[in-house]
Order: sequence, then structure tokens, then C-alpha cells
Amino acid sequence: MKKQINFPIEENTRLDREIRKVMEKEFPVPKQVADAQKSAFARIRDMEDSRKAKGKGKRLGKAVIKTFAGLAAAVAVFLGICVGNPAFAARIPLVGHVFETVGGTMGFSGDYREYAKPLEDTDTAETDDNDGGASLYRQTKNGVSITLSEIYCNDEALYISMVIESKEPLPQTLAMENGQSLLDLYESTLTFDYIGRECQLGAGCSGLEGRYVDDCTYAGVLRFDLNAASDEADYEEYRKKQDEFIQSLGITAQELEENVVEAYDKAGEILGIDQITDEALAQAGGVDLKDFQKDIEVPETFGVKFTIPMVAGSKVDGKLPEMPEDIRAGYEQAMAEQGLGTTDEAYAGFTEEQKEIEHQLFNEMWNQYTKRFPEANEHPNQYENWWVEGPWEFSFQVNKNNEGTVVKEINDVDENGLGLVSVTKTPFEIIIDDGNENADYFTVALDAKGDILGNGIGGSTNTLAIQDRDVSKIDVYICDYGEYMDELKGYYWSDDYETRKKEKTFGQLLDERALYHREIVFEN
Repeated sequence: MKKQINFPIEENTRLDREIRKVMEKEFPVPKQVADAQKSAFARIRDMEDSRKAKGKGKRLGKAVIKTFAGLAAAVAVFLGICVGNPAFAARIPLVGHVFETVGGTMGFSGDYREYAKPLEDTDTAETDDNDGGASLYRQTKNGVSITLSEIYCNDEALYISMVIESKEPLPQTLAMENGQSLLDLYESTLTFDYIGRECQLGAGCSGLEGRYVDDCTYAGVLRFDLNAASDEADYEEYRKKQDEFIQSLGITAQELEENVVEAYDKAGEILGIDQITDEALAQAGGVDLKDFQKDIEVPETFGVKFTIPMVAGSKVDGKLPEMPEDIRAGYEQAMAEQGLGTTDEAYAGFTEEQKEIEHQLFNEMWNQYTKRFPEANEHPNQYENWWVEGPWEFSFQVNKNNEGTVVKEINDVDENGLGLVSVTKTPFEIIIDDGNENADYFTVALDAKGDILGNGIGGSTNTLAIQDRDVSKIDVYICDYGEYMDELKGYYWSDDYETRKKEKTFGQLLDERALYHREIVFEN
């Protein structure tokens, strides 16, 4: 299950406040609880009717006390069922309400209540450990239960909320700045029936984002970019045609077979391309990947199979073992024999040849390290991670909900790939399709107040969380990548920007320096 690699949570979760908030709302309860509740309160009503019949005109003191005693008994019946079934008690304020509980502080935060649909399971029977059981949306493996709670889907993404419960306290996981904790549903897959193939979560997912409700319970939401699943392309044919183009430049098939990287670098020199990318080769006369792609439309209703082989997290105090002194000393001695120092200052003065020597010696040191600590070369590993193996497997139906989604078709892209294809606004995100993969460009968007729309979702700089921003209109700028990173963004993030913007706002600076600008207005 482990993958080979090459190289404080909030102390107070305010659980009581969260329970109060959700318990004030309506939610379905199991039949046995509902029956017990009706029976108990029926007894209370009978007691009250009897009291009224016998005690007209009398003071209510003892009768009122008895009534409240009956009410307390009814509450005890309800609580007794909860105490007798801790798993059910833990799920009362969460299952069906995960978006409501954690959605306001996620990276893709917002009010999901009117969009998310609870996954209702008519069979609430508990399942034995390591048994798939009868419950459609709850499974327990190795002492850990996963319950799927709600789903929300639009044309851009599928959101799945879930509750993870353990018989033993769950290890704490590194928390992000917003207090949320990411869990890794390691090597998990989603299989969509309209595509017919497995999609790894890593292709369009930033992780399971949520928080610990208590020591044994975690609630989180998974966001999967459906564009990652719908990107169908005949890559084999594309590479074949691209290799034919490379050979047309005078590079032999043998060179391609022996070292494809060197062959493509040589092609770049011939074509005058500094950085070899699919986009750059297409612009230089090669084949265009877009000619081999086809978009798959997300249907209104579709089925999903969700497989989770492992749940893992990063330890709060996790770290790899220190480099052993004998191995480090060997590296330093080898460097000294080459007349090379090991400080940052020394490295800054190395020639390219000396850097290559250092790189080789460093790799030798690392190879010795991984031989001594082989687990350090795996993910997850015992030093940095904790994990529980499953698998947990679920199947469910999805109904797409595009309510609140607005698509602005722009189709303004020049011959250099500079411009916009479209901008989409969902209730929770802005998705910018700039139609290019040119590494020399960087796209930035400002909200209606002129502030940067940040927090790219799933590693994408073009899928931006709305959160509580005013996006009645946005301004999209495309800048030279180097200029933006080295000069422009520093202006906005400077400590004295609030003072500087009185003379020139960030938007005004981009008006002067950006390669492309487009204002997008969304109707409220």
C-alpha cells in the first residue's frame, strides 16, 4: 500500500456550541428513537390531562414538578438510546450536517445548506469490524468507520462530505492556517459511470478538508474537479505524432529511444525554444494536444463508485530521522577531497561542473541514508504519518445542481494563446479558462473591491474560492510570469500596501503592466 518516493490542531473545537447550533434545526432520527420519543411524550400528555381534570382551581406546584419530572424522563429515554449507542450519538449533530458544521471555514467555504443533498440510508444497522455490512453509506474497517454524509455537484466539481469515527482516539493531524486539518484518502479512486474508468483523487483533489469534532471523530469535505475526470485524450497517438515532428527536425528515432529528454532538448535548441512544453511545441509547428482531446459533458444524473484503500494523516510532530553523523561526515570528507565547501556561501560560488559534483555526492549520501532507514523512502511512513487501512467502498447516485452557476463565454484569445475563453462563477468558486498552458503567463483576478482572489483550489491558480468576497464583478489580468512573481505581486503583499494604494491601487498597477485585461460583470 505504501508508495515509494524519491525523496496544532485547535485545542478547543467548541463542540457544545456546534451541537446546540445543529440540534436547533430539524434532522431525521432513527425509528426506535422516534417511537421512544412519542411514547414518552404521550405519557407526559396523559399526566398533564389527568392533572387538569383533578386539579381545577388548585395551585400547580407539585403537578408542575411532576410534569417536568415526566419531561426529564422522556429526555432520559432519548439520551439513554444515545448513550447506549455512542456511534449514533456522535453522528446526530454531524451526519447530514457536515457542510453546515465545517463548510464556513474551508478553503472553498460557503453556505452549502441549500445545495448539498444528504445521502439518506434507510438501513442504519451497525456493521461489524472488517465487514461491509448492510449500511449503504457507513462502513467500518479496522476499528474506523466512514459515513458518507452529503453530496453536492455542479458542472465543475463534485463535493462529498463524510464523518470518520474511530474506537480509539484519532491521531492529530497538522492544521492549516484556517484551523482545518487535511486527511489523505490515500490512493482513493472515483469511478464515474458516464466515463467508465477510475480517476485518482490526486488528479483533481486537494485532500479531505475538515476538522476534529472530538478525539475520535473527524468531519470533512472532499472536492473533486470534474474537469480532471472529463479530460479525455488519445495521448498515445499524440505522442506518436509529436515524435514524428521531432524526427522531421533531423533527430533520429534511435536518439528518441535512447534518451527522450535529450532528444526533445535538442529539438528545443533547433526551434529556439527555451522551455519545452506541449504548448510551445504546438506554436513552433508541432501537433496540438487539443486536436487529440475531447470534452465529456457531465450528465444531469450519474453513478459513482468511491473506493478508499487507506486514511492517512501527517503527524503534528512528525519528522524523518536526522542524517547520521557518520554518513554526513563521509559526504563532507568527499566534498573536501574535491576542494569544495559545504556552506550555502560556498555553494553560491560553485561552477556548473562543481554543482554537478556536489549533486552526485549528495545523492550518494542520500542513498546511504535510505539504506539505513528504508521506511523514509515510502509514503506514508512511520516517521511522518499515521494511517489506517481499509478498504471502504461506496456507491451512490449524483444529481447535478447548477443553481447559482453563471458562465460567461469570452472567446477572446490571440494567436499567442493570450486571452480568455470563459469565466464561470458557482456559488463557491470562480473558474477562469484562459485557454493556454504557456508557462510564461500568469493569470490573476481581483474582486469588486480590488483585492486578489486567492486560495487556488486543488493546486490550481485558475480555480478560486469566493468565500465572503464581493464578486459582482471581477477583473482578470494576464501578466508576464517572471514580472508578476518578481515585481508585481510584491506590491500588493507589501506591509505598507494600505498606504501605497492611496496613490496607486494594485489594479491600477496591473492596468499599466499586464499583457491582457478583461472586466467580467456578474448579475446579482
